[in-house]
Order: sequence, then structure tokens, then C-alpha cells
Amino acid sequence: MNLKAILFTVIVVIAATLVSYEASATIKLTPCNGCTYDDMKRTAELSQKRVGSSNIAVVNFRNATAHKFRTSLEIDGDGEPVTNSTPVNFSTNEQRDIDLYFRFRDALGAYIANFSYQLYDSSLDSKTHIISPTHPQYSLNTFDNKSGYVSKGVILVKGSPYEFLSASYQRNDVYDWFIGGAKKDVLAILDSSLQAVELPNGKDLDLDLNAIFYTSPEALKNGNQNGRIKITLDFINEAFVIINARDTNNNSIPLKNDKLMGE
Repeated sequence: MNLKAILFTVIVVIAATLVSYEASATIKLTPCNGCTYDDMKRTAELSQKRVGSSNIAVVNFRNATAHKFRTSLEIDGDGEPVTNSTPVNFSTNEQRDIDLYFRFRDALGAYIANFSYQLYDSSLDSKTHIISPTHPQYSLNTFDNKSGYVSKGVILVKGSPYEFLSASYQRNDVYDWFIGGAKKDVLAILDSSLQAVELPNGKDLDLDLNAIFYTSPEALKNGNQNGRIKITLDFINEAFVIINARDTNNNSIPLKNDKLMGE
């Protein structure tokens, strides 16, 4: 075999390997909730950070739509970055994962809504009792600019937002208390993922939860709150993600990342 034939064979093998790897690799999931198709296309282009090309799944969880784009980033003759995106079809495994993630979001949103208005008190053995039998509204809107499944989930935590923010053990305890009932039927849905598409996190799903703090059930029934924190769920790392926090006087509480990430 001459040199030219050997080089051709090597090139073919490398190309085949790259195609095989790309076909089996997990593609990036990027949320674009409430977006139009053009917004989703632009989001795909902005997600391409490096020179080269990649496949990106852009997902609008609010109305259960998703598009896959082949994006590329090149440097033009003037040294400026040029990004392009082309819509492509999901593979069978990718589409299966996308449908699974939509089903997971529906189940998690319903769980959040149905769990609402339970009280957490670390001094109680059960840590839980219910202050209100009324569950918040949970409905589906199909308009791009509206929330899809809207959860007005609320958990009621005895203590203060300052204590919650500074003590990771308390956040972890409340997380375990909250998510415990979801592990079997809700979180288990993700076990079926082929991971052809990257797993979403809580913030991607556009679902959040309000933790309202109280000093006693009596004070709470009288409308006296001890602050609140807006959170989402990181069910991959099994933790809360803090969005914002306010004290009993509705003043914003600065978030200190070193404490939030500490053990």
C-alpha cells in the first residue's frame, strides 16, 4: 500500500470516528422559556462559545417545544467572530430524552403545587404538619409569553432566612424533607434518560418555590412572616439554588456565595 493510500485510509478512519463520537455524545441543553423560534435560534448561536461547531438543543419548557440547531463559530478575515446556526432533526434517542424531560417537568410541577403550605419545624419528630388544605393553582398555558405549568409552590419553614442562608445543614435538611416524597415517582423519571440530551436542572425547568419563614404557627396564621426566599431545585446535586431573599421587613438580603456553597 503506497503512502497516498495509507493517508486516505487514516483520514477515513478519523472521520468515521468523529462522526460516531458526535452521534453518541450528549448534546447541550439550553433553556429558552417563553421564547419564539427566532429567539431560540439566536440562543443557540449565543451558546456557541468556541471556534468550531456543535449541536445544541434549545428548549422552551413553558410550552413543551424544542429545536435542535447545528451551530458554528468562525473568525472572519477581520478577526471578528461569525456565528451561524442551522436547524437539524433530533435523533430518535434525543427526541425520547426531550419528551421525557417534558414529562418530568409536569410531574415535578404538580408535586411542588400539591406539597404547598406544609410547615417545616426541625424540633418536631415528623417535621411536618399542614396549615392549609388549599393547594395553589396549577394550569397549562400554551402561549409562548406565558408560563406553562405555573407552580405557586410555597413551603413554610420555622426560623429566619438569615439562619437558612448561613447554615448549609439546615438547607440540606429542608431539601431532604421537601423532596423525599418525590424520589420514587418524580425524580425516578430521570433514571430513564439516555442522556443523549443533557439533563436539565431546576432553573432550566422554569419552576421555583417560595420558602416563607415563621416564628410560630399562630404568628403565621395572623399574617406575620419572618422573611422569605425564592429558590429552585438542583436535583442533580440534591440542593436548593437560591434566587433571592428578603427579611421580615421586605428588605433584600445580599447573597454570599461562599456561605451558600459551604458545608
